[in-house]
Amino acid sequence: MKIVIADDEPLARQRLESLLVEIDPSFTILSSASNGLDALKQCINEKPDLVLLDIRMPKMDGLQAAIEITKAKLNTSIVFVTAYDEHALAAFDSNAIDYLLKPVKKQRLGIMLEKAKRFDLAQEDKLTRLPSSPTPRKHLCAHSHLGTNIINVDEILCFKADNKYVSAMTAKESFLLDESLKSLEEELSQQFFRVHRNALINVSAIKLLSKDSAGQHQVTINGLSERITVSRRHYADLNKFLRETSA
Repeated sequence: MKIVIADDEPLARQRLESLLVEIDPSFTILSSASNGLDALKQCINEKPDLVLLDIRMPKMDGLQAAIEITKAKLNTSIVFVTAYDEHALAAFDSNAIDYLLKPVKKQRLGIMLEKAKRFDLAQEDKLTRLPSSPTPRKHLCAHSHLGTNIINVDEILCFKADNKYVSAMTAKESFLLDESLKSLEEELSQQFFRVHRNALINVSAIKLLSKDSAGQHQVTINGLSERITVSRRHYADLNKFLRETSA
């Protein structure tokens, strides 16, 4: 069995690795990660049979990492390792996922490993319904038949909706996200401003608000050659925002 361990405490990672080797020396510990983002990258690159995820980690928490690992269809069994008490764990209850409470006991770890061997891809639907992190994400993932791209939110200049997909546009390229513009607006409202029913823009990248020859308001974004249309409905709010931030 190939395993990735993710925990922001080095001693916790070392202890888990030692216990796993004691249980079965044939286990291959591919790598360890100190945050959810690195754990996600390692799973995408190495496609382990099992990943052990702490829930509270920097850069990307264990819940988001678990959801993205599942969306990437890596056939990786996911187990949370957490200091939460049993009452808190009820909020994340799922028959397809196991949880290890810290400090992890060898016997309990062995039970989990037996369960992991019976991994079922029915886990996917349950994972995507897990509660999200209370803080806005710092990275988004674009999953496609070509693989998974991890995008730094700070590099996204604009979100544009087209039918059921949303494009995340950076200065270099565009990525299709399987997320709604509304949910992105609610989560990232401190960083992105709605200028049209189908567009959110990164407020830190706004360069100029102007009109085209037909009198349509447009916003120029640093790093984008395309000007983004501003609807009449959102123009007043955007203009007010720009005046207040420049004062």
